[in-house]
Amino acid sequence: MVKTLSRVALMIMTATLVTFGSSKAFAADAAGGPSQYSLGDQTLSINAGLFVPLFLLPTGTWFLAPSGGNGPAHLSLGGVGSFSWAAYLSPQVRVGADIGGTFSFSPNSNALLMLPIVARGSYVFTVYPFEIPITLGVGMNIIKYVDQTTIDLLLRPGVSFYWIFSSSWSFGVNLNYWLDMQFAPDPSQSRTANFLEVSLGALYHY
Repeated sequence: MVKTLSRVALMIMTATLVTFGSSKAFAADAAGGPSQYSLGDQTLSINAGLFVPLFLLPTGTWFLAPSGGNGPAHLSLGGVGSFSWAAYLSPQVRVGADIGGTFSFSPNSNALLMLPIVARGSYVFTVYPFEIPITLGVGMNIIKYVDQTTIDLLLRPGVSFYWIFSSSWSFGVNLNYWLDMQFAPDPSQSRTANFLEVSLGALYHY
């Protein structure tokens, strides 16, 4: 029994030393420059979190405000998730695309579903062991509500704050502002819906 425990403890110590040793080695490498990534390096990420409906322009309607003065909110808080891919053009610049989905609910418990498909560019500030990507995404947003489906223009500026765990993995939080633009033949009927995404992300470098 004692021998078994000793072997387990030795394995844990060895794994710990390897992990911290590799992290320190990466830290030493990172100290030499702002980024350890270059042309051709790529990333994959998965993100999930809270989707906050804000307001509608030009009407000024707040989605979370009570409908009819004292009724339930026009839209509930919802959820968001996405998968992203990007490639580095330089140590600070990467471009890519992502696809995701959101949901929230109307007072009648009908689901408002969104499927954004977005091309995205990022400028990454690195202050080891953190990186701060400033992003701008442009694409289409497929919206379904009950039996109605529309395809809108989506602009999505954002900022993220990531902790560099190792040369392969980073973990952090994303703040993305959604501008969903719905155009009508009559310009006075065009609308821009504003939403906020607050999500957690896991980023894999390869």
